[in-house]
Amino acid sequence: MERLIKAITALVAVGFIAVTAVSAGGEQEAEDSVRMAAIFPGSIQDADYNTLGYIAVQEAGNAFAMDVAYSEKVAVPDAERALREYAESGFDIIWVHGAQFNGAATTVGPEYPDITFVIEVDIVPAEKLPNFWYLDRNYYTGFYVLGALSALKTETGVIGYVGGLELPFLRGEINAINQALDDLGSDATLEYVFVGDFNDAVKARQAAEGLIAQGADVIVSAVNAGNFGLYTAVKEAGRPVYITTTYTDKYDQASESFMTSDIFDFTTPIQDVVAAVMAGEPGGYRLLEYGQGKPRYTQFPIRNVSDDIASRVREIAEQVERGEIVVEKNLAEILPR
Repeated sequence: MERLIKAITALVAVGFIAVTAVSAGGEQEAEDSVRMAAIFPGSIQDADYNTLGYIAVQEAGNAFAMDVAYSEKVAVPDAERALREYAESGFDIIWVHGAQFNGAATTVGPEYPDITFVIEVDIVPAEKLPNFWYLDRNYYTGFYVLGALSALKTETGVIGYVGGLELPFLRGEINAINQALDDLGSDATLEYVFVGDFNDAVKARQAAEGLIAQGADVIVSAVNAGNFGLYTAVKEAGRPVYITTTYTDKYDQASESFMTSDIFDFTTPIQDVVAAVMAGEPGGYRLLEYGQGKPRYTQFPIRNVSDDIASRVREIAEQVERGEIVVEKNLAEILPR
């Protein structure tokens, strides 16, 4: 997958691409298949969240020998129009990759009861629409492990966090990090900044520089393309500053500073949804479970840390996976320590 992610970063960006999967070699016969489309908030070249969405769509097309299409760089005000265009074009499954599109999906979806809409959530919905599949992204669990790593690594006692918008799942990440600090009895403090955009490299760089000026020697990234600004800030810090990221391996971007990433795999959950729809289940709920070999996991080996820290973090990750450490889920507000 990592080689595919790197290859995608070399693509020329376009606004809309439709891809027809070749039926030969697919696991399903083409005539028994469905058609799937997706909308992405950013560029598929980001080697991050949007790249993973692109990979998931293409792999689903190959696995089920079905036609797939996607639109990238979709702005929230344009989402309803994009969804209706796909619905009217005969697509059977439409995935909105990003919770910012959920409002548009829940507006459009009931108008097309024979089409399955796939949305991403961070809590179990109280009421589920019958033609909706809900993917619970389970962010906060992995960020507990990142928090533990940060607590063990920091020497200044200041940990920075750079996020895009103050959304519920980001509040959950911060609370999980603070829980890890408390569980370890750490005196470290977590300083967080929301820059207002997940893909603005300039703002992310400025936020990281500000955190470094406050003494941060570990920065937990919760941005996407904004990471490219964060890398620059870390490289120019004048002293060692270490980072963790989300979604994909970023070691090649900042090899001297990168420790690990909170990895996501959307490919398996999306294929599970397609299989369920083809089996007659137009809606349902799917948790992205945390643990090695699951859709959510901490990347190992941990880099740029001592063997003792690496061993301790792996132990903590395994305890979280087994349920021996219960990560509290609070998305409503950032709790004081």
